[in-house]
Amino acid sequence: MEHTEIIIIEDLANYLRCDLKFLEKAIQDEFFVRDTKVSEEIVKTISIPAISIAVTKYYIKKKGKKGGFRIVHQAWSHQLESSLKILNNNLNKIFIPFDFIHGFVKGKNIKTNANSHLAKKIILSVDIKNYFESISKEMIISNLVRIGFTKNASSWIASITTIEGFLVQGFCTSPTIANIVTHELDEKLKKLCGDDIEYTRYADDLYFSSQNVEIPLDKITKIIEDYGFELNDKKTKWMKRGHQQFVTGLTTFDSTTARISKKRKRNIRLEIYYLNKFGYKKHIKNKLIKSGEKVKDPDFKYKVLNEIDATRDKLYGWLHFIKAIEPEFSSKYYSRLKKAKQ
Repeated sequence: MEHTEIIIIEDLANYLRCDLKFLEKAIQDEFFVRDTKVSEEIVKTISIPAISIAVTKYYIKKKGKKGGFRIVHQAWSHQLESSLKILNNNLNKIFIPFDFIHGFVKGKNIKTNANSHLAKKIILSVDIKNYFESISKEMIISNLVRIGFTKNASSWIASITTIEGFLVQGFCTSPTIANIVTHELDEKLKKLCGDDIEYTRYADDLYFSSQNVEIPLDKITKIIEDYGFELNDKKTKWMKRGHQQFVTGLTTFDSTTARISKKRKRNIRLEIYYLNKFGYKKHIKNKLIKSGEKVKDPDFKYKVLNEIDATRDKLYGWLHFIKAIEPEFSSKYYSRLKKAKQ
């Protein structure tokens, strides 16, 4: 069935290959959200209807010095999870993002995004505040209608892909729907940039770069706000040539390809050098002692074991990530890390 042919709710149930009664329930009732910050004792006192569609709300700690938490929702209903996956696959067949969109697009990644801004005189990075959570049911409905869904089908889909009327992180449909909703905004920004300013977007991170013309932040901000979004001013960055320039976490100083930062690679090389020289146990002991830990502390040996596991996981994780950016570096230091003595 074509998405344009979804007229009645039975059509949508067939389109999503799900039970009609389940779909009606998902559309009519708000999902029951189990907040992981709420204690089990309190949860036990909450009356939860047996037929409720449950979603769990998690708080994932953000990386970096500023800390904070990222809120992620996970569907625990098999039918909801399955229906969202089928919907997401169908949406990706219908909607094709612009070439300059790199987030949540097959064949695109942080490297393809960064490669669009190599060796530029000036780079501007801006961040949309609460990107997913700013996308309302009304925005979803109007944009699904734009790509061919009926008004009813758009409304039903918006109901099962949102919580309390807005997109959430964690649903597999959220990135695709966000790209659909942002499509006209992307088009408007690209038109503003013309041929002299390079524009790309990776999820909520927008990048603009130029060799010889001024980048109009005021006009960019107005267009973004006109489409119902708000910029996180604290994350707005101007990066000049000759100074550090990062796009989606990669350096763009090199004129041929985006790279992992020299500082990151230096730290990895140094850590692996010491692991090969002293072995995991001795190296980690030395690190902990230098950081102020006491050998006589009864928990010291457990701290050593925990730090060994954390160091190993961190290094293998980084090398796995770097493999997609600089495979030669990753391969070279992966083999060296494997030789380190326990």
